[in-house]
Amino acid sequence: MEEPLYSIDPHIYCSGIVLVNDVPVTSFFGKETEGRVGQIGGLVINHVLLESGTYKVVGKMYPRYGNKTLTETDTMFIDFYLAEASLDKWKASRHKFHPAIESPWGGLSENINYPYFEIATEIEVELPFVLNGWQNSVNLKDMDEKDLFNQVLNYYQQIRLVLKEHDAGKYLSMSKEKMELQEQAFYFTDERKEDFIAGASKLFSQNLEVEALVPENLKLELMGYGKLVRLMRLDGTEALQFTSPNPTEQSNIELEIKLHMRTKEKGFSII
Repeated sequence: MEEPLYSIDPHIYCSGIVLVNDVPVTSFFGKETEGRVGQIGGLVINHVLLESGTYKVVGKMYPRYGNKTLTETDTMFIDFYLAEASLDKWKASRHKFHPAIESPWGGLSENINYPYFEIATEIEVELPFVLNGWQNSVNLKDMDEKDLFNQVLNYYQQIRLVLKEHDAGKYLSMSKEKMELQEQAFYFTDERKEDFIAGASKLFSQNLEVEALVPENLKLELMGYGKLVRLMRLDGTEALQFTSPNPTEQSNIELEIKLHMRTKEKGFSII
């Protein structure tokens, strides 16, 4: 394929998270997991693959909000698709390139109290690029965890100030590495790049309030085999959130942020 798009189609009927190359690509946590609801939807994963090779895909299942263990009705499965990126070729070229992985469809044993369950596989991909991602970044596992938390929190606070100022231009400048990586990974046209920038500007123009960052309500997460880091709220949602303009109809608007260090001298940047 000239412009291959690799994607996964996870169906999460529990609390859960899916990781590709040790990077979370989707999650389902919080009060919205109550009852029998689920989360479904295809996700392109080129931006976390970075280059051709073999990658691990992991689906982690946790109890729904309010439960302490997984029940016999909690399930997860993941399909794998490959297609050409161009719209005129996408539909005809789309096909499954790897067998699906799934939890037991009959449900986990009701006689065992599972606090956690995992499904996993490895996929082979061939890409026409090598992205300048976090492959060679600083291994953050070597840093003191408390010091790392404080440094990451400080950077998140800097981002939050930009959000409070509703300065879309400055936020896009801080996110330049991430934007360039996604533009290459998803084969963005100039029109698609403009749409992306316009979407960010539209969000910032709403002048929404920004939720506070309370250290006691945050946790540090290392990803990408130690090359990436982020802060998450204890309820599993993103640390940086715009307050919902209509709480009765939609939840807060979450901003997905990952940081890395190309060198310790350069410090953190968004990717």
